[in-house]
Amino acid sequence: MTLWAAKLLMLLSFFRGTPGSPAAQDICVFLGEEEQNRLYEDGDVVIGGLFPLHYRPVSSLPTYRTKPTPIAYKFFISRALRWIQTMIFAIKEINQHSDFLPELKLGFHIRDSSDDIPIALRESLLLVNGQPERGSRVGSESGDKGVERNINESKLSCASVQRSVSPVIIGGAASGVSMALLRSLGSFHIPLVSYFASCSCLSNQQDFPTFMRTMPSDAFQVRALASLVSYFGWTWVGVIGVESDYARFAIQHFLQESVQFGVCVAYTHFYPVNPSRQALDELVDVIQMASSKVIINFCSESEMQVILREIRRRNITDLQWIASEAWATATLLWENFGDLLKGTLGFAIQRVDVIPGLKQHLLSLKPSTVHTSAFLAEFWEELFNCRLNGSVNSHSHMVNYHDRLPCKGTENLEDVYSSYSDVTQLRVSYNVYKAVYLVAHALQDMSHCKVGKGPFLNGTCADPKNLKPQHLVHYMKRANFSVLGTKVSFDQNGDPIAYYDLLNWQRNPDGSLHLVKVGLYDAASPAGSSVVINDSLIQWPFGKQVCSSQTGLRPCSPLRILYALLIKTSANVFVLLCNTLS
Repeated sequence: MTLWAAKLLMLLSFFRGTPGSPAAQDICVFLGEEEQNRLYEDGDVVIGGLFPLHYRPVSSLPTYRTKPTPIAYKFFISRALRWIQTMIFAIKEINQHSDFLPELKLGFHIRDSSDDIPIALRESLLLVNGQPERGSRVGSESGDKGVERNINESKLSCASVQRSVSPVIIGGAASGVSMALLRSLGSFHIPLVSYFASCSCLSNQQDFPTFMRTMPSDAFQVRALASLVSYFGWTWVGVIGVESDYARFAIQHFLQESVQFGVCVAYTHFYPVNPSRQALDELVDVIQMASSKVIINFCSESEMQVILREIRRRNITDLQWIASEAWATATLLWENFGDLLKGTLGFAIQRVDVIPGLKQHLLSLKPSTVHTSAFLAEFWEELFNCRLNGSVNSHSHMVNYHDRLPCKGTENLEDVYSSYSDVTQLRVSYNVYKAVYLVAHALQDMSHCKVGKGPFLNGTCADPKNLKPQHLVHYMKRANFSVLGTKVSFDQNGDPIAYYDLLNWQRNPDGSLHLVKVGLYDAASPAGSSVVINDSLIQWPFGKQVCSSQTGLRPCSPLRILYALLIKTSANVFVLLCNTLS
C-alpha cells in the first residue's frame, strides 16, 4: 500500500475504527452504514468524481438521543446528473479506443457533494480511501484482474480496497468546496480538477499546488463584465453576491477593474447562502431603494431563486440583470421567473456544439435499469413523478413519496424536456469532458516514459498501475492536447485560456427560454479587442436598453472619482459615492 493511502487510512480511522484494530491491519472494515448514493466501476485507475446533485438541506434539530437521520434536500439538480453521465461517457469512450491507453482500463467512483463543504469533505475522503460500492466487482486479492468477486459484506482485504483508491478527483463545482477539499487533501498531493470552480483565489499555486481546472479564472470574467457595462454606458451599477470566496474575490476584482473602465459601483451587498427573512429583506431593500437599475449578481442558481421570489413578491420589474457565469445558463430559473429575467445578459463558459454520442448515452436510461442506482432512480422518479419498483432512492424532496403512483414502465426521456437531456448548452459538461481527457493524457504521457530518462529521481518513471498522486500531478501540469478539435492547455497556475460567450436571455414564441449568443470575450485577443458585441441581436427587458439609474446615466470616469469614498452604511452594505469635480 502506498504511503499516501496509508496516511489516509489512518486519518479515516477516526470514522472507521482505531489504529491497531483489524481495520488498520489486514482487514479493512467500514464501521457504520454505507451510503448507496454513488456510482462505481472498477479499473486500473479509478477516477474520483464529486458533483452537486442536491442543494438546500431541510433544516432539522438534532436530539442527541437518537442516531441522526440522513440529510434530506429540497432540490435535485438534473443538469448535475448530466455532468456525471458526461464523465462516465468520456471514461467509457477512452476505454473503447484501442490506441489510447491500450494497457490501462479507467474506472470511476462518483459521489454527491450536495454543494456543501462538510458533505463534500466526507465524500472526498471516501473516494481517496478506496471504499468501493457494496456489491460492485473488484479484482481478487492476488491482483489477478481476470478473477473477480462480488462484495456482499463490509469486510474487505486492504489490498482489494487499495485497488479502488482514487488518485485524482474531478470536482468540486463550487469554489468554496474546492478550497476546503484542497486544504484537506493537499497534504497527500492528491490532484483536484474542477470543472466549475472559478475563484481567482484558486490560482495561487503556493497554497494550492495540486489544483487544476478546465474552468477559466474569475479574473477574466470580471474583466469581461467591466468591459460589458462600460460598452453600454452603464456607469452606475449595483453589485451583489453570496457570502462565499467566489463572490468576495470576484467583487473585489470588479471594484478594481470598474475604475479603469469609468464605471461607478452604486452599492455592493453580500447575503448568506441560506438567507433569513431579515437578510433577504435587507438585500431587496437595497435593490429597491437604490437608483441603479443594472445589477450584477455573483451567485449560483439556488441563491438566485430565493432573490427572485422576493423580487416578484414586491413587484419589482424595472431591473437589468447581469449574470455571473455560475447562473448565466441556469435554464431552471426561467421556468418560474422568465418574466423577471427577459433581457438578462451574462458571460458563459465556452460551449461545444456537440459531443458525439453523448445524447444517445443520456437517453439510454430505461425504467428497467435505473432503479438499482440511487442517483438515477431519484432523477427518474422526480422527472416522471412516480415510484419505481425496488427503487433505492431515499429522497422525496418535501413530497410524500407514497402518494406517487407506480411508474408504468413506458416512461421515455424523449417524451419530456429535462435539463438532464438538453445538450444544446454543453458548457460545464464540456469542462467535465475535458477534465477526464486531461487525466487520460497525463496517464498516456506517463506510460510513454523511458526508464533512465524519466522525470523523477535518477531518471525513474512512474507506474500507471501503481500510481502515486504526486507523479500524476507532474504529468497533468504539462498536458497539452486537443479534444473535439479544440486545443487544451494550461498556464503556470493550472488555469485554461479564458473564452466566454456573451448570452442574452430571450423568450421564444412558445414562452421557453432561448439563450442567444450576442458576443464573446477572448482573453487571447489583443488588448482592446477582447470583447465583441452584436447589439442588433439583443432583446432588452422592456424593448429598449435600460439606463443605469432612474435619472439616466451617471458619468463616472476615473477623473471624476478622484475623491471616491467607500462608506460603510451597515454590517454588509457599502455605498460608493462618486464625487464629480465642479
